[in-house]
Amino acid sequence: MNNIHLHIIGSEIFFNFLKELDLEYKVTFAGKSINDDNAIVVRVVFPLGLKSNQVNKYFLENAPTIFFLENKDFLKENRIELLQFHVPLILPVEFLSFREILNILITKYNFSKKSKIIINNYEIDSNQKIIIKNNIKTKLTEKELELILVLNKNNGLTKSSLLKKIWNHNSDLESHAFETHLHRLRKKIKKYFNDKKFIIENNSHYYLSK
Repeated sequence: MNNIHLHIIGSEIFFNFLKELDLEYKVTFAGKSINDDNAIVVRVVFPLGLKSNQVNKYFLENAPTIFFLENKDFLKENRIELLQFHVPLILPVEFLSFREILNILITKYNFSKKSKIIINNYEIDSNQKIIIKNNIKTKLTEKELELILVLNKNNGLTKSSLLKKIWNHNSDLESHAFETHLHRLRKKIKKYFNDKKFIIENNSHYYLSK
């Protein structure tokens, strides 16, 4: 795996063990900064090696994290709910199992990362078909999602261009499909985000507002 960085937190023994192996990813111990914006950083946290106030912050951040726990009741006893990219493992764990789980976590994170697009102050998840802003989210239809993505890629398109790209209509074909979906999308964005200028029109060209 290229450009994978394991950040070990709470167990210097495990860190030293990994350093002795010929791994395809970089390994650092807690406290050392990671100066690589392109790297996928996976944290490996040993809660027993940390103070309780240090542990909590890792469970609150939805970053790729593997937690090595002493027993299966740890989460319940501490009223902890795991987030999307959290993986709990009960000690002891075979190293081969750890590597397999690590690979699955990275694949899952990569897939999710590629499906998310930032447009202005909005986050679009093309996989789940949702739009998010300020922790408020709503579902998009397939055509609403396509309309947003097409305008994000080629901002400033005419109705005929949008019909051709999204509905595969000929430029000469009159259709109300565009107006219908545009109206519904604008209404949805206004309702959930109070944004009246998400998609604007200027000289018969449509734009995502900047």
